[in-house]
Amino acid sequence: MKKHQKPDNQRLPNYFALVAIVPAILSIIAYEFIEYFRVVVWDDGTWQRTFLYGLGMLTPMALMMELFTFFLSGILSKRVNKIAEAMQKVAQGDFSIELKPEKLKPFRDIAIDFNKMTNELRSVETLRKDFINDFSHEFKTPISSINGFAKLLLETDVSEEERRAYLEIIAEESERLAALAGNTMLLSKLENQTILSEAEDYRLDKQIRQNIILLSNAWEEKKIQMDVNLEEITYHGNADLMSHVWMNLLNNAIKFTPKHGIITVSMEKKEDEIKICFADTGIGMSEEDRKRIFQKYYQADESHATKGMGLGLSIVYRIIEMCEGTITVDSTPGEGSSFKITLPVYNSSHI
Repeated sequence: MKKHQKPDNQRLPNYFALVAIVPAILSIIAYEFIEYFRVVVWDDGTWQRTFLYGLGMLTPMALMMELFTFFLSGILSKRVNKIAEAMQKVAQGDFSIELKPEKLKPFRDIAIDFNKMTNELRSVETLRKDFINDFSHEFKTPISSINGFAKLLLETDVSEEERRAYLEIIAEESERLAALAGNTMLLSKLENQTILSEAEDYRLDKQIRQNIILLSNAWEEKKIQMDVNLEEITYHGNADLMSHVWMNLLNNAIKFTPKHGIITVSMEKKEDEIKICFADTGIGMSEEDRKRIFQKYYQADESHATKGMGLGLSIVYRIIEMCEGTITVDSTPGEGSSFKITLPVYNSSHI
């Protein structure tokens, strides 16, 4: 039967005690070396007397070193055990644990980094739980609508007008379900993709204009003014993925811009970069929302007044990241938001 062994952190005092022997021996050697030259060379003494002096110093020095190491190892062992126990709790799924850095010297930096890790894990866990709740909510609602209106259609006394209205709702909710499933699958694919495939040369300004036209019903219905100023630029990239970027940003701007608002879309080439900006006069967002807006499943609107899963801007961020570009957002509550994209110019040519 295999003998049970203590964990490494519980054997630390033994390790420290063994290590203490090394400096004790080195101290004796150094002492003997100095005494040899002092007595034999300078004082014309004998080596025997120096050797005896060294032996006399060995016992008290070794004892002092062992006592010092024993107490030091006990203190350090307790602190290491606290860190090890905290890590074990985290491994078991408890992310609420926190260490007190000021009480764990000389492991203060480790404790600070540990707390940063648990804070991040708590944030991720919260997002995961929120996603499960949101996912259930967003999928359950259209499924319930489809089921309910389908049952109403089975009734014989439904008028033609009602039948058409019910079918329109079913079609709308079906599209919503398909979009949710599609965005979830797309984000999963992008997160596991490192190379931007199917790249080609195409007119970036034309693509953005086409997306604006495709959404014309939405912004015209709200009587939103579109201010478009796009420089003619040919870009080398994946046209389908970039279309997701423009559609998401435009939809986002239209969704949160009130009637008679203004959406400004601009693009220009500056030195070695392409600068693109989507600005609106919408409701804006708080500082907390601005910091977290690109995180997966994060929704600034927690009331679910607007439809969505918080995946659109995460998809945008990942696509821009794969293009070796950057995206930032400036926003003020009540004044609107401005999404600024920078793409490397070496993937494009200026016309």
